[in-house]
Amino acid sequence: MPQDHAAPFGESELLFKGAVTDRARSVYSGLIRVRRGARGTNAFQTNHNLVLAEGARADSVPNLDIEENDVRCSHASAVGPIDEDQRFYLASRGVPPEAADRLITLGFLDEVLQRMTPRALADHVRRRLVASLDEAEAAEEAASAAGGPGGPTANPSGAQA
Repeated sequence: MPQDHAAPFGESELLFKGAVTDRARSVYSGLIRVRRGARGTNAFQTNHNLVLAEGARADSVPNLDIEENDVRCSHASAVGPIDEDQRFYLASRGVPPEAADRLITLGFLDEVLQRMTPRALADHVRRRLVASLDEAEAAEEAASAAGGPGGPTANPSGAQA
């Protein structure tokens, strides 16, 4: 759904966050539209993506369609892996790597959950996210125990030795 401004002095802010893992692909295509007559519009669009595995990919395609002068519209996009400094900080406090990644991912997505209404919906989505991360962690542990990716025969780059 685009941010569509048709009246003067409208404001909008869109925040979209995603996390991809395994071989998942995500493409976000956003649009800020300012129609003729919507002078004074102030619109901002943010798309941040967390890439949790080497085979995953996230792309962002922000678009502006502005038919009026005297507006302020902008967009921002970032795609990247978990920050190694955040991982190190948690590891230095005794948090195992898998738990650290889970905490960082939940923290990354929590900004969106904090904005959701009704609160019951945000709580439901949070529970589903936790369950999904738990399932992914269990699958990774099973693969590791079987000597799969991330297991005892893998090198630091994740490629099989």
